[in-house]
Amino acid sequence: MQTPLPSSAYQDRPRTRAQENAEILMWQARLRVAYATLTAAAAIALLAARIVPYLPGLVVASLALDLAIVLLLWAIIRRTGQAGLGMVYATLLADMIFIFGVVGAAVPPQYNDLTLLLAFAVLHLTVFCFGTAPATATLMGVSAGYAGLSWVSQQSPGFVTWRHAFLSLGIFVGVGSAFIVQYGSVKARLAKIIDLLERAQAGDLSSEYATAADVHPDSITMVGRAYNRVRAELASLVLTDPLSGCFNRRGFAQELARELARAVRSGQEIAMLAVDVDYFKTVNDTLGHLVGDDVIREVGAVLKSVARGVDIVARMGGDEFIVLLPETGMPGAYRLAMRIREEIGARHFPGVEGRVPITVSIGLVADRVVDENIAHDLHSRADEALYAAKDGGRNRVAVWTSNLRTIAVSRAKEQVLEAR
Repeated sequence: MQTPLPSSAYQDRPRTRAQENAEILMWQARLRVAYATLTAAAAIALLAARIVPYLPGLVVASLALDLAIVLLLWAIIRRTGQAGLGMVYATLLADMIFIFGVVGAAVPPQYNDLTLLLAFAVLHLTVFCFGTAPATATLMGVSAGYAGLSWVSQQSPGFVTWRHAFLSLGIFVGVGSAFIVQYGSVKARLAKIIDLLERAQAGDLSSEYATAADVHPDSITMVGRAYNRVRAELASLVLTDPLSGCFNRRGFAQELARELARAVRSGQEIAMLAVDVDYFKTVNDTLGHLVGDDVIREVGAVLKSVARGVDIVARMGGDEFIVLLPETGMPGAYRLAMRIREEIGARHFPGVEGRVPITVSIGLVADRVVDENIAHDLHSRADEALYAAKDGGRNRVAVWTSNLRTIAVSRAKEQVLEAR
């Protein structure tokens, strides 16, 4: 019976942006409700102590509207588990109502700058949690709100000069813009690392973090460097067959996809060799699996030593190997296949000592790549050619042709009928 995943495993699954927004807004809603409640409690305490004779209607209305928006969004998010950008902007609007409605109405005009201080806290949360676009909208909204508040209170006693107001607003905009740029860069680079980690989770370790792009290295750069170090070790574990030292199925699939894409762009040919150890079952049955492992290890070593630096060697399982030859036509692939056959035939295999001849059969296919979806067809044709080499007596190279395909398929059908 399959063991159920722990709750943390479900929580750590990749989320959509709307789900991430929902998660962030849910915990922020608690903070907003707490701040609004504390503000209301402080206002009531001031009234009870007769420090203030009454509460301005704008304060009460702002508190009520802010709580209504937050609680409504909280209910929607709790039901749907999603929060688009519209909900993010609605939450930011509630923040602006709270700041300018409550503070603007409750404090004297000479303290209007307090709204900018509180708004900077909102700006910090916005850029860190939601990115540069909502943060830029917040910056513009605060600027417009402060200018409007200054215009409304310009005739009130104690209002500072417009010069002072514009200076305060200019400082806020300058510092806020720098903050958005800096944190926006941090968030963008963190997003790259998250993408690399998610791709690594899927088995794609082909990309590394570009540390050279970080002109001024910081903590994010250190994280990127740590990922690159771990990536090299993970690639060896995840993409390499531990017995033969060649690529495994997953590693080969990634390399094949990359080479096919390159071949489509360049219009070059590509060749594939399907290599199978002859009578490998006999080796395991008569000499033991440890000797069989040694044979696989030696065959992998021969393939890697004979192959060129650009060639890709993979063990597909058991005694089956694949060699991919980029930018190679039939003649070059045939020469390499014959060399592999000869090298293995002349190789001394420890533990075998001539009791079982170690040879290989090879199926060869070469074609010009016009479509990246040719991968399955290449595999099929190489396997058909390998089948023909086995059927022809083993220890030989068979080249795929359309006629060979007809013969191979016909013989396969005959064997199926005989088995019945």
